[in-house]
Amino acid sequence: MIWDFFTFIRAATEFSATALLILLGCMGDAMNQGGEHKFLVTSVHYGLTVMVVMHVFGFVSGAHANPCISISCYCLGHIALEVMLMYVACQMAGAFAGYLLLLQLLPKEVVDKSKPGVCLVQPMHSLSTAQVVTIECLLTAVLVLGWCALWDVRNGRFLDSVTIRMGLLVVACHYAGGQLTGACMNPASTLVPAIFHGNPDAVLLQLTGQILAAVLVPFVWNNVYTPRYKPLEIPVYN
Repeated sequence: MIWDFFTFIRAATEFSATALLILLGCMGDAMNQGGEHKFLVTSVHYGLTVMVVMHVFGFVSGAHANPCISISCYCLGHIALEVMLMYVACQMAGAFAGYLLLLQLLPKEVVDKSKPGVCLVQPMHSLSTAQVVTIECLLTAVLVLGWCALWDVRNGRFLDSVTIRMGLLVVACHYAGGQLTGACMNPASTLVPAIFHGNPDAVLLQLTGQILAAVLVPFVWNNVYTPRYKPLEIPVYN
């Protein structure tokens, strides 16, 4: 990988995209503490946040803003290993910066009222270890499948309104699993609040499911959903 100004722009974009995702997403979560339709409102808010991030930064770096997406992109062969590592590092740094800024912007009473912490999600206590890992893996797999479809060359004619469709995909996944495991589907938004507030056991289970999906889904996409074209045989005339 050549470290030039274009590379710097992509790195800065992933940093900014993840910071904005954490800032807007967690701000809405902190301000929406109760109500009959809390989980629906939170899910729609996360979906809208993803739409904003993809619309603003998508054409620059792809606006992954999620280590799982960058890992899957590498597994599919769309980016090099060095680029993937750079993306993940910038995403984690952006998540820290966005979350730290969020804690400075929110009123103290809102931070104190957010239990166990701002944007810190906990799986249902009745779920087993296998259930937490499987649910988070399933939800993240659906998200990664959406990105695999977006990257596929066969999808080139259907890229209009892609930000809206990806946002709605996030809404569906978050609304389905938000009350079960939190449905973060993003190691950055899972790990950073836990580092600030502490909850290592649940976080490890969520991260395991997310990383499994990031690695397994590209393999399935390549071997199940991608056709194998035979090379064109050109006849040889003597």
